[in-house]
Amino acid sequence: MRTVQRRFTLVGAAVALLVAGCGAGPSQVGSAAIVGDTVIPLERVQQRLDTVLKKEPEARKLHEQRKLDQVSRQLVTLGVQHELIERAALREGVTVSEEAVSESVENAGGAEVASQNTVYDAATFRERAKDQLLLVELARKYVDRMEVTFDYFFTKDNADAVEKAKQVAADPAKMAEYVRSGPQGPEGQQLAKVGQKVSSADSPQAAGSPLFGVEPGTVVAFPPDPGSAQWIVAHVTARDDDKKSSGESSTEQLTPQLLEQIGLRLVQRLAGEPEIRVNPRYGVWDSTAIALAASDKELSGFQALVREPRQ
Repeated sequence: MRTVQRRFTLVGAAVALLVAGCGAGPSQVGSAAIVGDTVIPLERVQQRLDTVLKKEPEARKLHEQRKLDQVSRQLVTLGVQHELIERAALREGVTVSEEAVSESVENAGGAEVASQNTVYDAATFRERAKDQLLLVELARKYVDRMEVTFDYFFTKDNADAVEKAKQVAADPAKMAEYVRSGPQGPEGQQLAKVGQKVSSADSPQAAGSPLFGVEPGTVVAFPPDPGSAQWIVAHVTARDDDKKSSGESSTEQLTPQLLEQIGLRLVQRLAGEPEIRVNPRYGVWDSTAIALAASDKELSGFQALVREPRQ
C-alpha cells in the first residue's frame, strides 16, 4: 500500500465522529488527552484547529454553525490514535522507511494537494501517512494467525445489548442463560452459541471487529452491521495470536483499507492497553470505535472485564 487514505474529511466529520466513546476526563490542566503518561497538549490541538480554520472553507462554515467541536474531537482522536500507533509499533518492532512514506504521499498527489479538504496540512499529512503505513504493517504481522473463542447472542437493540452485557460482566454465569434463550434467525437458526471460534485467516473481515481487539475475559456489545438495529453481545473467553492457518493465506490478497482497519482494531491492545483520559470539553474515549464521542450517550459499543467469581 502506497496510497494514503484521505480519511476524516471535514465534510464527513459530523457523521464520522457521531459513533465513538468510553473514558474519563483528565485532571491535569492544559491537556486535551492523556495516553498512558503522554500528554496531548490543549495548545497543540488549538494550533491545529487554527490552521484548519485558515485553510478550509468547510471548517469556517462549521464555526459559523457552532459545530466546530466536531473538528476539535476529530483532531484529538487523531492525536490519541497517533500515540497508540507509535507505542504499538515500538513494542512490536514494526517500522516503515521514510522512502515508503514519501512514496505514499506522492502517490496521493503530494502533501499540499492531498491535505486539501482535510484536517491536515502538508506537515501533519505526512505524519498521518506514516501512521497508516504502520497500521498496515501491524495488521500484516497478525492477520493470518489470530483466533478468538467467544460465547455470544444477538439482541433486539443497543439498549438491550448494553444492559445484558453489563449483567454478564457482573455475573458471567448469566451468559449461558442468555445463549439458551437467544433469538432465532429468519430460517429458524439459533442466533446464539457457546464456544464459537473465528480465525482471522479464514475471516479477515471479522479481524476488524471488537472481538479481536480485547483481552480474554472481556464482554463486548456492538452492532455487527452498522445498518442493522440488532446488536451482538459476546464474552471473549480465549485468544490465540499464533494460530496456524488451516489453508493457504496471504495478506497480499487483502486491500490496504482492510489491513489498516485491522491494524487500528489491534493497536490499543498492542500498545499495552494504556489508560486513555480525555478532557471532557472534547467528549469521551470509545474503545469500540477507537475514537472520541461527544458523550456517553453516543458510544458505539460497550466493553467491560467480567467480574471474577469468588473462590
